[in-house]
Amino acid sequence: MNRSVRHRPLPLLQPLCVLAILAAGACSPQRPGEVRFLLDGDHAPDVLTEHKEIASPPALGGNRFLSGWWPWKNEGALVLSPVSQQARVQIVHLAERQRTLVLDLLQEAATRGRQVRASVDGRDLGAFPLTDPVEIPLPPDLPRGRVTVELAFDEGARGVMAAAIRPVLPEGRVRRWQSDLIQSGDSLVDLVRPVAGGEVLEGSFIPPTDPRDGQRFDLVVEREDGTPIRRFTWAPSFWNRLRGTRSFEYRLGDVQGFVRVRLWAQGEGPAGRWKQLRLVGAATPVRAPETEAPPAPQAEPPRLVIVYVMDALRADTVGALGGPAGISPTYDRLAREGLLFRNHRSVAPNTLPSTKALFTGHAFASRGGWKLEPEDGATLAELYRAAGYRTGLFSGNVYVGSAYKTDRGFEHVAEEVQIDGLVGGAPAVIRAAYNDNAEQAHTAALAWLRTLKPGEKAFLYLHTIHPHNPYDPPEPFRTRFTQGIPSAIDGSTTTLTGIKAQRVTPNEADRRRLRGLYQGSFAYNDDHLGRFLEQVRSFAGPEETLVALTADHGEEIFEHGGVLHGFTLFEEMVRIPLVLWSPGRLQPGEVSARTDTLDVHRTLVDLSHLTPPKNRPGVGRSLLAVARGTYETVEEDVRLAAASSVKGGIYSALFGRWKLVWAPRTGTGWGQGDGAGRSRDPEYLFDLEADPKETNNLAGQDNLAIAWLRSRLLAWIEHERKSDAEPDKSQAVDPETLNKLRALGYVN
Repeated sequence: MNRSVRHRPLPLLQPLCVLAILAAGACSPQRPGEVRFLLDGDHAPDVLTEHKEIASPPALGGNRFLSGWWPWKNEGALVLSPVSQQARVQIVHLAERQRTLVLDLLQEAATRGRQVRASVDGRDLGAFPLTDPVEIPLPPDLPRGRVTVELAFDEGARGVMAAAIRPVLPEGRVRRWQSDLIQSGDSLVDLVRPVAGGEVLEGSFIPPTDPRDGQRFDLVVEREDGTPIRRFTWAPSFWNRLRGTRSFEYRLGDVQGFVRVRLWAQGEGPAGRWKQLRLVGAATPVRAPETEAPPAPQAEPPRLVIVYVMDALRADTVGALGGPAGISPTYDRLAREGLLFRNHRSVAPNTLPSTKALFTGHAFASRGGWKLEPEDGATLAELYRAAGYRTGLFSGNVYVGSAYKTDRGFEHVAEEVQIDGLVGGAPAVIRAAYNDNAEQAHTAALAWLRTLKPGEKAFLYLHTIHPHNPYDPPEPFRTRFTQGIPSAIDGSTTTLTGIKAQRVTPNEADRRRLRGLYQGSFAYNDDHLGRFLEQVRSFAGPEETLVALTADHGEEIFEHGGVLHGFTLFEEMVRIPLVLWSPGRLQPGEVSARTDTLDVHRTLVDLSHLTPPKNRPGVGRSLLAVARGTYETVEEDVRLAAASSVKGGIYSALFGRWKLVWAPRTGTGWGQGDGAGRSRDPEYLFDLEADPKETNNLAGQDNLAIAWLRSRLLAWIEHERKSDAEPDKSQAVDPETLNKLRALGYVN
């Protein structure tokens, strides 16, 4: 008998249960506590089998080129050249045996005297001449699972045409059926979960009906350091055939953090089935004291709700969040008088998907460039209108308006506010000698408010093209942050798109001036925001008003080699400001917890006493609970984002110090950024504590927190892609809309 399997004690007067042991392994009384199935749809299992070929990016499983490779074509064939002579491949290793990594070089890359140095699992394997092919012996005792091989090429090595591992095991087969996993052949499935102590792993194993000699199935539970906690093993034997299905119950004791459940199948033969693997919580769950605080009483809903979005405003530009002194007195005052969120994030790096998420409470991992459709859910404007609010939309960005159906629920849409031509930007209509969009939006919003009847409730959405390009503020804001910089470069859309396309090459002074013009554009908007809010008092006093002051996304200003936005998920692109201001309704304070766009949607619904649709509730959390410290932190506190308007997508997940980015995109354009000179890694891993500027890609590093984060990200992508699997509805736009997009730099 395998003593690693613990059976529950049997009551003496249950003979039927004794028979059931022979048939099924155990009789299990109902256990109290939370039940979490390991195959739950929210976590993607890591299925590993051995393959001979090393797949080109952006492959996720099996043997694959990982990071440090630049793609190009040679006579129609893909060539992967090492970037800065450093590159990684990742292989799957399931059995202890000698293997060889073989690199098929581009013919002229095989150059006498040049070498490639290899290391794996912290071991230096030595240097190998760049002959075609290069053969690198790998040690047999590598860790089981994913193994990263580091390659350092001599300067001048041009590229690799293909790579392979010899020999490999026959490819095993793994199939999921609801909460069960069916496994055969040589394969390994990793399932990583956080535990808080006191959990029990339960499940059962249904063996093959006609097993072959040499087959074996193992379940191993490991701590974060790789040491095993529990083990279940099944191999063909007379006793195991007689017992049939085996049930197990493993107490994990006081283990806290992450554990890995490894399902390992060996040998050719029929499949075994892992049935309903689950973690059951402790009988008396321990709750943090702050989760038991009584909820704060709800005030009356505000009469005036203003959601104010400054387009492309990075968090670190705001004075209260570390920006230049004196840049944003209005923003900073609202931050002091309201709730300031220090770690707020967007769920997208561009306007359309981020606005759709704010309006509906759902992030878009795909079809971010599609128009907002009724099946995407009710919008904030529709919810406010149903609650008796008058609704008005005042946006300078064409993505927020009728052209993309984001005006749904707004009774008044100020299309005249949209930018359709500016100085320096391929103008259609010249309105002013500078980008005056904030003034245009404020004038239209105040005029509409004056048409409302006394006592009416109103919901206003304002979206200004500041500090969004063109970076073209009036004086004194134009020179406040550029004085003394020896550059005359302008911040027009033409200049910025020229930089992105490498038609314009800025020097360091030009870069400093562009940053200053960006800051000046924000300072101009902040100044007019103060004037606007002062005039709003004639409609509703501060005690009747709620202001949510935020951005749709950030902006890159040369941090990772480029400008503008939409094609990366680096921190400068997704970290944005948020202030909630409502005197008498919200107590002043600061919140350091991570929050995102979906939380803003949920909070507006709660504060305004709106009724969300029952068929598709939002997934955000109430920021009021976060601010009061009454929100219960859960394991799924992962921040997800997607560049879903990019064909093929770029996706990120953030948890603790770790940020994971998968950038498959399409064709050979994987990676982050737009234009030559940008990163072409298909996968990124950043330690934001040690590397806040995201300069060191650690892709391939292995620990359980990273593995768990990866499972969450891939499951989210898979779920969203399935739910969005329908014919393309991204209709063409009319010439007028096209011209407005051109003025903002979205089309050439």
